[in-house]
Amino acid sequence: MALMQRFLTFLLMFFAVTLAACASAPERPVSVESRPLANARPIPQAEVTLSPLARVAPPAATAVDTPLQPLGAAAPATAKNAHIALLLPLNSPAFGRAAEAVKQGFMAATSVQAGDLPIRVYPSGDQPDDIVAAYSRATQAGARIVVGPLTKNGVSALAASNQVSVPTLALNQPESLSDIPPQLYVLALAADIEARQIAQAAFGEGRKTAVIVASGNSLAKRMQLAFADEWTQLGGELVSQLNFSGSNPDAVRDALQRHPADMLFLAMDGGEARQLRPYLSSDQPIYATSQIYAGKNNPEKYYDLNGIHFIDMPWLLQPDHLAVMVYPRPQAQFSADLERLYALGIDAWRLALLLQAAPTSTPLTLDGVTGRLSLDKGHQIERAGVLAVFRDGDAAPLTP
Repeated sequence: MALMQRFLTFLLMFFAVTLAACASAPERPVSVESRPLANARPIPQAEVTLSPLARVAPPAATAVDTPLQPLGAAAPATAKNAHIALLLPLNSPAFGRAAEAVKQGFMAATSVQAGDLPIRVYPSGDQPDDIVAAYSRATQAGARIVVGPLTKNGVSALAASNQVSVPTLALNQPESLSDIPPQLYVLALAADIEARQIAQAAFGEGRKTAVIVASGNSLAKRMQLAFADEWTQLGGELVSQLNFSGSNPDAVRDALQRHPADMLFLAMDGGEARQLRPYLSSDQPIYATSQIYAGKNNPEKYYDLNGIHFIDMPWLLQPDHLAVMVYPRPQAQFSADLERLYALGIDAWRLALLLQAAPTSTPLTLDGVTGRLSLDKGHQIERAGVLAVFRDGDAAPLTP
């Protein structure tokens, strides 16, 4: 009996010590990181695609000069935020319609050729500081490719900002192409680029002497300077450069008779060319840029411009081409200028997909709806348009 009592006493002491130890042990926290909340719902993809993030202001980005790498090389920690950023001046009264046309073309192209990453739109104004700030927000939020800016001053500001840290496709030319960050690429619809291509086409056809007739606006002056520079570099002779004000067609005609040349380049728009055309010889080859063409939907025919050669994009000149037909047309009727910007959006998406995966050492080529696009070296994406001529009141492509 005494032995049994000692055994029971030992058991009681053992349980008392065990209970005391459990009471004094610290409470272990319960992890909820891997457990979804009861009322949580997953966010559909549509809610994060095309979401305007202009009001979100993460910390400032740190510029990192890195070579273009395939997207598969991204760090897993940032993969969940990876996206393609579309940076456009949608909040600008001056450029909002142009930006909207680019955006619509961009999204139309995604319906034909989908990408692996979601797209986020970053609206901005047209002030350089606002554009650079929007770019910084995009890269800080995880953008792996940025498409934009659209305005010349925006591209210039971004190029000088030391903020370009991911492959970026600018949609206009900066003020200078001499000092562009390694990750910045330029695709532009600049009329002065077309003027250089007209000089190359005319010289290639055997023309050796040229006269330029330019109107007085700044765009015409840029076309005039570009053609003159390219023509003389090719070895052509520039016989004369004349100004057309709209009120001096007789003076232009007389000057052309005194200074004959193999060809005439018109640095002006379609309305000005219609004014001047009756005073020009029907025997002299005449060339112009896309500024002379208002598209097939223009109510005015082009009989008074018959015989003038010009350059434009397949989107307007070859709408029945298989490579063009695959992309949907704008739902609303656009002017020719907005159609060109819509086409720019289509090719911008296609180039973004190429830049997403190609190293910088790989040449890029694309039969785009804005023209034949190529990037061999440097940062300027060359765009070769389609040569056409006005014939029987309509535009007839000369390039196959």
